[in-house]
Amino acid sequence: MVKAQFALLVLLTIYFATDVWSATTRKRRPRTTTTVAKPIRRMTTTKRRPTPPNTDSSYPFCRNYNQIKRKLLEITYSDDFVVGKRTLLAELLDPKPIPQGSFSKRGNRVFFESIEKVDYKTAVESCQYRKLQLLALDTPGEINNQFFTSNWTVVDYMHHNDSAADMEFLWTSAVPCSKSDPLNKTTNSCSSVTWCSSKVETRLDYTLNLGQFSPPYCLIYKRSTKQLVPTNCSFGSFFMCELPCSKPICPPEKMCIKDESIFEVVDGKTYMKPGREIRGKWEKSKFNSSYYFFLGEKLVTWTENWKTCCSLGLKPLSLGEDITHFDRSKSPMQGVVYWTAMTRAECPYQFENCFQENKEEFPMPIYGTKEGGSCVAISVRDDVARATIGTGMAVKVIVCTSKLLMACEGPTQTFEVRENIVSCDTPECSGIPDCVMDDSKFLTRPVRVLLNPSRYGRWSSSCDMSFLQLNNELGTWDEAYKRCCSHGMDLMSIQNSNQQNCLYKPPTISILSNNGRLPYNGHIWTSGRDVEACRGRLRWCTGYLNDYIKKDVVWKKGVDPKSANNSCVYIDFDDPDLPSLGLADCSEKKQIVCEAPGGVGYKSQMHLFFCRKSFKVTQSEAGKIWNTGDISQAGYGFKKMVQCLAEYLGLVYDSTKINEHVYLSMMSRMFFPFDRTEMLNSVRDKREWLMSQPTLNSTRSIMKFISEATEDTMDDFFSGHFQLAAEMIRKIYDCRDIAKTNEETFAFDFLQCLVQSERLNRFWNAYNFELERPSVIPLVDEFFSPCSTFQNFLQNTSFCMPNDFLAGLGQTGIFISTLPINVKRVKYRNSLNLTIYRLKLLLQFRTSSYTACLERNGALPYAETKKLFDFMYNFFRSQAPNLTIIWDQAYMNSIGGFTWCASNNNPYNLFNSVAVPVDVIKEVSGSPLMLVSLPGPEPNLHAVPATDELKYETDVFCRFSINPVAYCQSNPALQRWEY
Repeated sequence: MVKAQFALLVLLTIYFATDVWSATTRKRRPRTTTTVAKPIRRMTTTKRRPTPPNTDSSYPFCRNYNQIKRKLLEITYSDDFVVGKRTLLAELLDPKPIPQGSFSKRGNRVFFESIEKVDYKTAVESCQYRKLQLLALDTPGEINNQFFTSNWTVVDYMHHNDSAADMEFLWTSAVPCSKSDPLNKTTNSCSSVTWCSSKVETRLDYTLNLGQFSPPYCLIYKRSTKQLVPTNCSFGSFFMCELPCSKPICPPEKMCIKDESIFEVVDGKTYMKPGREIRGKWEKSKFNSSYYFFLGEKLVTWTENWKTCCSLGLKPLSLGEDITHFDRSKSPMQGVVYWTAMTRAECPYQFENCFQENKEEFPMPIYGTKEGGSCVAISVRDDVARATIGTGMAVKVIVCTSKLLMACEGPTQTFEVRENIVSCDTPECSGIPDCVMDDSKFLTRPVRVLLNPSRYGRWSSSCDMSFLQLNNELGTWDEAYKRCCSHGMDLMSIQNSNQQNCLYKPPTISILSNNGRLPYNGHIWTSGRDVEACRGRLRWCTGYLNDYIKKDVVWKKGVDPKSANNSCVYIDFDDPDLPSLGLADCSEKKQIVCEAPGGVGYKSQMHLFFCRKSFKVTQSEAGKIWNTGDISQAGYGFKKMVQCLAEYLGLVYDSTKINEHVYLSMMSRMFFPFDRTEMLNSVRDKREWLMSQPTLNSTRSIMKFISEATEDTMDDFFSGHFQLAAEMIRKIYDCRDIAKTNEETFAFDFLQCLVQSERLNRFWNAYNFELERPSVIPLVDEFFSPCSTFQNFLQNTSFCMPNDFLAGLGQTGIFISTLPINVKRVKYRNSLNLTIYRLKLLLQFRTSSYTACLERNGALPYAETKKLFDFMYNFFRSQAPNLTIIWDQAYMNSIGGFTWCASNNNPYNLFNSVAVPVDVIKEVSGSPLMLVSLPGPEPNLHAVPATDELKYETDVFCRFSINPVAYCQSNPALQRWEY
């Protein structure tokens, strides 16, 4: 608020200073509808008056129009002219006495619209000041535009709510008659006009009767009749200005030719010839009107983009209604910046899709129009953008020689994409099974976490990793890979020799065999293997690490890793010296041990612990460098730690190579944070001042100003980030070449080079860990619990129940909620209705019946005695007669009964026995189970599987102890739960 007021004060100071200065150097024309000509000023050595162009025309009808332009040029300097589109605030603070207004987009064209009524001469001069021309409705497309018809109020967001507005009339550059239809002096009429701004003649289907009017003639457009009407040139009316050009310049259509020489036909299907492959992906539009082809990570200029698309028998990506197909999650577009077919070449502010027959209006704003460049690019970002600003897209004008990603489209798919095209130089594991989690094993909301992990096998924890040995299972490599993926885990990997040594002599371990080593023996599959296109090149294939196997790991004696041929890597825990690596045919069956980073959080954060400890970097040293950004203090161990972490994140592979796809994905997140509310508030703070301005004395005008200012703020915002992305791409490749001289510390040297650019500091704030796949494995103390306590996943989610939603049960210190909690509801904090609507769609079902009470410092209800159970049941049933009541988790104890988990107390307390009979409706042994009471007058309790409906859609009552209730009551500032 203070900053906004200060900035406004500076602007007003400049305004008044300029006003005083101008008063001493030239006579100002008053801001009225009557124009007072400026005196001719003397030439100075600091300013040069342009030579007035020859405005005489062979069209005698336009003599008045041309004289107005010529006289203006004789009394003005080049500095007087506005260059480019301006905000309404800039218009207000301009000391030149020209009518104010705003730019608007009508179809694919841009107009300047006045917010003041002026005479004809002032309208012509105002357009000239802006290097525009007075409106000429000289094409059928314009005259039929909805904005120029009688129902103009539907599309005019600027004036139609303004009680002072009369938009029936608009000044035009038209004058009566033409060369082909001269004035009939007998009747003083004709049936044609000449548009002075464009030198175009138009025949009319009605007659212009000039009556008693005498030259100069002025014509005004009457919207209700869609006709031009002669009027006195001193009449006061609104006006519109337009660009002197009619359309951008596109490359000739004949240059867009398919190159048949790059294709071949195999088994009746068309493919690109070997060696000419362009890696990409086909996608069909949801409107079934187009096929799209996105070409990997190939960076090209705008011209190279359309030429490549044309050679494939396609066209560059058009911007129209269909483009909204990609405004969704899991869009095939990678999320950075793609070229489109759109350009504004030789015609600023007007855009056209080149090579496209479809000329429909583009439904989104185009940013960067005030900057250089003529070509248009589009960015499709991610779900965070969609939740924050309501769309996952941004479109911007950019310099045509920039290097961006490729995208094409066409009415049909012109060729097939060969499967499994793999480059041995990229860290990709192709031809392996899809890694799919089995959702039935997880709670997925509010966080994804593995339920009852003890039922799947034997757990261990060491070397900052959690390990699961599946129960008595052997499998092929593919089977092992899929089984671990189903648990949200990966096969074991040996990222470096330090990790191999740690597996041999772990510093700490949750379960030790007698010799102090991990409790494994024999051959166990790892994630290492080669792939069909790259035999002999072994790599790790996991959800986080796809790097090549390093040279310093230890292999079994006699094993040559270069001999791999459809081979998979196993680890031999029977080797007495060190768990060593061996090769085997991938179809052999071996033991399955899965791993995942230990702890709760996002995997990249958890790998940091292992990398730091592996290279003996203290936490204080790492924290000091990380927090201060002073990497000059880094020692050799810290540099190796950075190399280790960069390889885990996929930023670096094969020691000295970078994964461009990861950096492109990171750059797509540089559009955040984006706080639209704060932006709007910064503009609305000026409301009091706005109301004092004579041209903004209506609410509608103020809202137009707010809209315009917000759009320009967004324009600046997006423009800066597109530019930053372009700079980042260039910097990445420059730094790669600088850093690759040192293999052991390549990642550190590479990142150090990147951070040397002050403009690129934003890049490091862009990496959003919340977009990564988090760990789904509970901590060690939950490995063997029969209950899912979620204690480590809910550390920052607790908030309080209001007192009036609680009921105390006598002197027991037990409280219960008086109403069931709707688990589908969320608490909204954003005041923007549109954003609320979109967030509501995204954030529903963000909790579960398992965790709804835990999030509120309570637990699902449980009862230690039958009396307490009956009381709770009858109370709940009185409040919700038809609700399936969900009770706390329970487990089958050693004597065949059930024991409450008592989630907010002690899940291991065997005295919390369920004191009422439990009807086991279905087989629940070994599965997460829930105790529920079905609707009915009599208390009942059933053990049922934890179905999705029960986990996520059923309202729940909660039980609270005295401690959290007292804590919440004594801290009124704490966040409270609300319906």
